[in-house]
Amino acid sequence: MAMDLQYISEERVVEFINAMEQLTTDSILEDPQIVELLTGSVPPQIAERDNPLGTVELFLQLFIDREEYEVCAKLVEVHPQLCKN
Repeated sequence: MAMDLQYISEERVVEFINAMEQLTTDSILEDPQIVELLTGSVPPQIAERDNPLGTVELFLQLFIDREEYEVCAKLVEVHPQLCKN
């Protein structure tokens, strides 16, 4: 899986995707923090991290891996920093 990443390493993305494997997409999308991400804000649990954009990029890659392209489009729309220039 070749990834074009800006804020996080490919190794970290693979670890994250593997760790999230047991969770359904619906359960992830129902999480209040993810709902907040999809509305354009960054939840405190993510904002307080050393690399909040890296965390958002992890979720973007997770949804790409799961072929949830509408969710990906929404994340990029509300967090345009994830777009490559």
